[in-house]
Amino acid sequence: MLPNFRGGGSRLLKERKVSVVFRHSEEDKHCAGVESLLLPAVPNHKLLFTASRDSTVKRWDVAGPEPVLEASFEGHADWVNDLALIGDLLITCSNDQTVRLWKAGSDNGQHLHTLSYHTDYVTCLAAAPQRSLVVSAGLRAEIFMLNIETGKHQQLYPRVPQPAAPTSPAAGVAGAAPASLVDSDPHGGVAGGGSAHGHPAVPEPPSGHPGSVYALALNPSGTLIAAGTSEALIRLLDPRSGKKIAKLRGHHDTVRALQVNAAGTSLLSGASDGTIRLWDVGMQRCVQTYKVHGDSVWTLLSPDDTFSTIYSAGRDRAIYRTDTHSRTSELLAVEEGGVRALALDPEDGEGSTGTNVGIWAATPSSNVNKWLVPREAAAPDGDGRRSFSVARRSQGPLGSARHRQSLEANRQPVTRHPAVTIPGVPGIIAHEVLTDRRHVLTQDARGHVALWDVLAGAPVVQYGKVDLEAKRRELWEPRSVAPWFSADNRLGCLSISLEPPGAFAAEEYASALEYAGVADDCKVNYGKMVLECAFAMWRHRLAQSLSGAAAGGGGGGGGGADGHGGEGDACPFPEMWPKFWQGRALPAVMCSRHDGQRWRRLMDAFDGTEAEPSEIPTWVADVVLRNANVTPKEAKCAFILMPAEGSNLPSLMQSKLNAPRILQVHKVAHYCCSKLQEQGIQLEVRPVYLRRPPNAPPDPPPDPAGAPPRPVLELVCNGMAAPYEMSLSSVKKYVWKKKNDDLVFHFRIKDPAVVVPLPVLGPSNS
Repeated sequence: MLPNFRGGGSRLLKERKVSVVFRHSEEDKHCAGVESLLLPAVPNHKLLFTASRDSTVKRWDVAGPEPVLEASFEGHADWVNDLALIGDLLITCSNDQTVRLWKAGSDNGQHLHTLSYHTDYVTCLAAAPQRSLVVSAGLRAEIFMLNIETGKHQQLYPRVPQPAAPTSPAAGVAGAAPASLVDSDPHGGVAGGGSAHGHPAVPEPPSGHPGSVYALALNPSGTLIAAGTSEALIRLLDPRSGKKIAKLRGHHDTVRALQVNAAGTSLLSGASDGTIRLWDVGMQRCVQTYKVHGDSVWTLLSPDDTFSTIYSAGRDRAIYRTDTHSRTSELLAVEEGGVRALALDPEDGEGSTGTNVGIWAATPSSNVNKWLVPREAAAPDGDGRRSFSVARRSQGPLGSARHRQSLEANRQPVTRHPAVTIPGVPGIIAHEVLTDRRHVLTQDARGHVALWDVLAGAPVVQYGKVDLEAKRRELWEPRSVAPWFSADNRLGCLSISLEPPGAFAAEEYASALEYAGVADDCKVNYGKMVLECAFAMWRHRLAQSLSGAAAGGGGGGGGGADGHGGEGDACPFPEMWPKFWQGRALPAVMCSRHDGQRWRRLMDAFDGTEAEPSEIPTWVADVVLRNANVTPKEAKCAFILMPAEGSNLPSLMQSKLNAPRILQVHKVAHYCCSKLQEQGIQLEVRPVYLRRPPNAPPDPPPDPAGAPPRPVLELVCNGMAAPYEMSLSSVKKYVWKKKNDDLVFHFRIKDPAVVVPLPVLGPSNS
């Protein structure tokens, strides 16, 4: 029996939930919005890294006319918000509160280490490759700095006393992850100092702590950090001393984008107030304001250290290029959604002196577009339709705004169609769990609706572009099944989450799940079956390692460097249910360590080294390894079988009964007939249905011509005919409707002259 699942004790509040993410069959594509882009300067290569809300990072070869996926980096358990690169070390940050290190050039997205010193979402990164420094920041105003060579990290803001951080010596080659960051537990852990459980010794920020950070900039030599906050200010810090330098005020809303020049003397900022500002860091003041956008500025970049040209985009979907010398801007392109990130390809196959520039743009769509525009901006007086003045001090109160709005309204960009698109999969944006608690309706970004079977891990029906709510009402059935999972589409795909004790609240007869050769009363617990399949490879690898150790062979069967099983060593999923997650992209499993650090694995990537309880929760191991009893607390339903008044039928020897909640009415009818037969009364069962189930047994043959009709049993509940396909729990909820009273069935011989109505049920009854 699983401990404390029903006791309401303190452990119940601490159990870690398990999520199963049903990945799209086109796993080589993003299925949610792209939050960040990185186009590094790599000799003889042209690579693009994309970080997505689907929790993955992908590396693309974009040198040719069609982008080619080279690697996928999977391990984050929530949106990936930003990217940075130092040598061959890829650094990513996520809403899962971690910063992760990867081998950027690996073919299998090799994960090196997880850093979990943040206490909330990590929203942005900045790197100084010359000094092997990475700065990360996020909610709760936290700013941390990590030295890649030494493995030491420190909290720069809010300032706290620094704990001692035992680390190994510097690890030699710049750009390669040091031993202190790589040679520890490959599945997680914290580099540098912190508590024994992996959390840094950082106190909770006091109430009223400063605003969250949404943008970071760090100059290459690592002498200046700029952090844009939700307080509409830019915080300047000295990473060498950790001291505050200044606060730059002037924006009127959250600062969303920053770039600092190499010397750390000039700074560009973009904010939700729609403006771009140029700052003189030494003077600590704004020297120029550009009103380019009609809404929030989410991203900006300048290809030169003098900031003579600025590319910017944001919520208004428009991509602009601003010439800071002439103080003019031109509308380059208009995306289908707000632009989250830009990456500039200055050598678009034509050399640095070519006539075109490539601009990669990421949006809440799963696609990434490349726009090709002329390198030189249109002269302000040569193409007045596309170029306009944006310097606030030189414009009239409404002139520039009117011109910009006219451009956007008339859609007169330099280019109207992207030159290249990295296609994504339309992400799931809405879902509805149906009453059988097995099927889920989903709607993707195109408006297409699909029906998913969470026990098969795949869509089973595609409805096309239909109304989600109308389809839900159409498919509604009077089913009463305990909610054993919660569904989510945050990652652009369907996922389900289980946590005890509710994960084991729903059962079904094995025969109804198409198991062959099982007893009629054999039941399958939905939650247990999902967990056994999700952790099958873990159990398989663990058994291999234990048997290998027992035979003196060491740890056997640990899999390759990518965590995937070897040839001929596949996990025996078919032993459980032949339909379960077969022949398609295997789901991913997400959970958290005992210290709160979240992790994500593909189902076939477990290698058996994942320890219980530090990584695998004990309640999961109880089920998967030790076959714990998970019978639901409310597994039974009490009901009474009584003869209808005036039926002249005798009472049964035992009229008050207890049966599984999932028992269907047709079995109650057969039971009633068998007990009446023991008293010499022969009745026939002829089912009545609200909606005939596909696996319903054939009806008995009709009475022979001329023969007297055979008496038929009729079951009545609350004055209505009891539908034979409904379970006891469903009848009690939708027909009996008396939650605190035992369910009552009245039986009698059916009178053809008296029609007992079936219940009229619909979504409004639920």
